[in-house]
Amino acid sequence: MKKLVFIFSVIMLTACSSDQPMKPTTPMNTAHLMKLHIDSQNYDYFQSLFSEGREDVISEETFESFGELSTSGANFKNYELLTFDNGEMLLIEFKPQLDNEEELKIVNVIRVPDNMKELFEVKN
Repeated sequence: MKKLVFIFSVIMLTACSSDQPMKPTTPMNTAHLMKLHIDSQNYDYFQSLFSEGREDVISEETFESFGELSTSGANFKNYELLTFDNGEMLLIEFKPQLDNEEELKIVNVIRVPDNMKELFEVKN
């Protein structure tokens, strides 16, 4: 079943792209590639998507557990986190940008509750 999902993902990625293979040049592309590597259980490629020095932030055991969560369908959304000097945070959700649209548009803005802020803190 995982092989079928992997083959379908590869077909979709190539069908939806130009002659060039998908590269991690945008948050959306990187998220799609991450899911592809989870579905194909390719830990090395998964790690290659992380910034230098952060490659091992996700253990191989945790990575394998992601495969148990993954389904053939997935919904990708774009968010940006705005953090103020006083520690307050706003999570901004963006509408997916269509090819003919020049501007990104906001769908929603959520104030991040205090008990959720630690999710967004980068751990060394």
